[in-house]
Amino acid sequence: MSTSQALLGLLDQGARHGDDLERAYDERFGRERELKFGQVHSTLSRSLRDGLVEVERTEPGSGPERERHTITEAGRRHVAEWLSTPERPTAHLRNVSYTELSLALLTGRDPVR
Repeated sequence: MSTSQALLGLLDQGARHGDDLERAYDERFGRERELKFGQVHSTLSRSLRDGLVEVERTEPGSGPERERHTITEAGRRHVAEWLSTPERPTAHLRNVSYTELSLALLTGRDPVR
C-alpha cells in the first residue's frame, strides 16, 4: 500500500488540511507505523503536481498559511482503481486489505468489490 493512495482515500471523504489528514491517517492506519514528519506535505505536493488533488482554499494560520486540499476527479478514479485491484500476496497483505476495506467503507464504496 502506498501512503499516497491512503491519503487520497481519506481526502475522498472531504477536503482537509495536511495536519488533519496526518491525524486521520495515524488514527486509522498508523498504529504500527505512523507517518514520518513532512511525509503528508511531500505526498500532497506530488499529488498536486499529478493532478490528483487541488488546493480548495488557503487560510491564515499562526505560522505559515494553511492549505485545505480536496481530491480531483482524477484522484477519485485513481482511488477507485486501487480499491478494485487485488493485491499480490505479501507479508503485509493483511494491513493493505484492512486499509482498502476501511477506505471503501469510509468513502461509501461497496466493500465486497
